[in-house]
Amino acid sequence: MLAQGDIAQVFDWLDKNIWSQGCLLTTEELVKHATGETLNPKFFRRHLEQRYLK
Repeated sequence: MLAQGDIAQVFDWLDKNIWSQGCLLTTEELVKHATGETLNPKFFRRHLEQRYLK
């Protein structure tokens, strides 16, 4: 679906897990609610390494 440009499921997930909770939770609580863990810089570091060092 994503390859064909259909991002409706992405927006549905964002609405359910992020947008509707934005005014109720702190940023850290929101991230934990959406991903199951608190903010973790290892994911950002991995992204940067894969994008710019390979």
